[in-house]
Amino acid sequence: MRIQHNIAAINSNRQLASNNNAIGKNLEKLSSGYKINRAGDDAAGLAISEKMRSQITGLSKAQDNANDGISLVQTAEGALTEVHSMLNRMTELATQSANGTFDDATDRANLQKEVDSLLSEIDRIADSTNYNGINLLDGSLGGGVAGSAGGTVYTGASIAKTAAATLQGVAFNAAGLGAAVASVAAATDTFSVNGQKLKIDWTKGDAKTIADQLTAATTGLSTDQAKDMATKLTDLFNAQMKEQGLNGSVKITSDGTNFVFASTDKTANSEFSFIGTTSAAGTTVTSLGAALMSSTAATDNSAIENTAKLTYNGEALASGDTFTMTINGVKSQVKLGAGASIKKGDDLTGTTVSTILQTAIRAAASSYNTTLGLIKNVKDTDSGLTGLDSDDFTAEFDKSGALVVKYTGDVEGVSFSFSDIGDKTVASSLGLGTGSSKVGGGRGLTLQIGDTAEKFNKLTVSVDSMSSKSLGISDVNISTQAGASEAIDKIKTAINSVSSTRGDLGAVQNRLEHTINNLGVTEENMTSAESRIRDTDMAKEMMQYTKNNILIQASQAMLAQANQLPQGVLQLLG
Repeated sequence: MRIQHNIAAINSNRQLASNNNAIGKNLEKLSSGYKINRAGDDAAGLAISEKMRSQITGLSKAQDNANDGISLVQTAEGALTEVHSMLNRMTELATQSANGTFDDATDRANLQKEVDSLLSEIDRIADSTNYNGINLLDGSLGGGVAGSAGGTVYTGASIAKTAAATLQGVAFNAAGLGAAVASVAAATDTFSVNGQKLKIDWTKGDAKTIADQLTAATTGLSTDQAKDMATKLTDLFNAQMKEQGLNGSVKITSDGTNFVFASTDKTANSEFSFIGTTSAAGTTVTSLGAALMSSTAATDNSAIENTAKLTYNGEALASGDTFTMTINGVKSQVKLGAGASIKKGDDLTGTTVSTILQTAIRAAASSYNTTLGLIKNVKDTDSGLTGLDSDDFTAEFDKSGALVVKYTGDVEGVSFSFSDIGDKTVASSLGLGTGSSKVGGGRGLTLQIGDTAEKFNKLTVSVDSMSSKSLGISDVNISTQAGASEAIDKIKTAINSVSSTRGDLGAVQNRLEHTINNLGVTEENMTSAESRIRDTDMAKEMMQYTKNNILIQASQAMLAQANQLPQGVLQLLG
């Protein structure tokens, strides 16, 4: 018998500790509902289930994306419903005017007035229909613009950073503010804020108070007065935006010399512009809004454009840098000319960068003619090819900072693309490294409808411009019997174009609905699989808990018994 080491007690204690640890894990799994609460519970199972969780999250969000896509498509298609109605009404008017029982001077002239009104409304719908600020019917979802259906357009990737639209307006010293606003007339100014029209009536309420203070300041404002006025103008504009149901806000400040007008939106849609003034018929007034936004005291019809600032965000490029332009399968070299120094941070809102690129692209188009022995605008009898006019190629940056290269000539079937030479990255830096031109359009709007970045998990929605010009009816004239007869066919062709577009949108909507159903089934099955790996089987775990609980009680009882064993030594000592 030994008293220094009670092996039985040590064993019982170890078993008790092990049982306590086991029941602790039982309680953890029962209380959380998960059988994997830490990597130590099941390292492989944890890795598999986390991967499944990521896929499930992606599938869930893809369903939301597809539903958003349906909403976008429905918005576009709903607007086209009204376009169809107006086109049918125009058909009715044209058919009526084609009848010989009307005279031109009165009857057909009145019919033409309604046609003109309908055309204006079609253009307004084409320009204004949008989903979450994304224009749907102006051609931008087709990559083109109204009237570009006969040409080809390449839209590159965005290579710019955008900053909020900021305009330095009128100086508020005696020579600036006093001269600019002292003679303004009371009127209603129309501004544009992030593409939304905002009207300020300077004859009412707080606007009148501010107008009176400004027109009275013939000797200008002090720095403190200017800062206070800037705050008042900011409050006025934002209050009017809220009252008129517009989104966003503006901020007007004083930089110590001038008023500075800015939108708080920092995306490519940022804008704060002056559109015009409502004045009495036949009169011209000096507008307060235009005077504040321009030191030249512009009048009622002098629009002041002010959009988001674009700065180059790619690799630095220099004169002599080259890349390849492939026109109808023929490769030509595009070489940046003298002065083509483009570095990160350079302003893209001006014309310098795009003009340099346009010149280089036009030179490549001329090389295409030289390579094939063609003369511009002349059809070669042997090859059947027509030489391209290099001036028909243009290059400019859109509001998102993407370089848009267009061919607007009369030669049909012109296509072009760009690529880098060797290991150079010139084309890529300019956003021209992928894709190709499209007839009348570019890349459309891409929906993410799956849980991976693969191409099959993306769906592109393209909608051509639905303006009267794109539909070929902008010049419809039913004020004569002959013109009315001609208009009937034009309008019916336009109806067919709108019907085709609505059919395409309907097909996309049906596809998205099937996509949502499939995503839902996949998400359900993946969730079930992840549950089998991660979730606790409550009945089984409760059985383990009960067993471990009994073992703990048994271990405690045996530990107590083991602790009594060494006391038998006392009998030997007695």
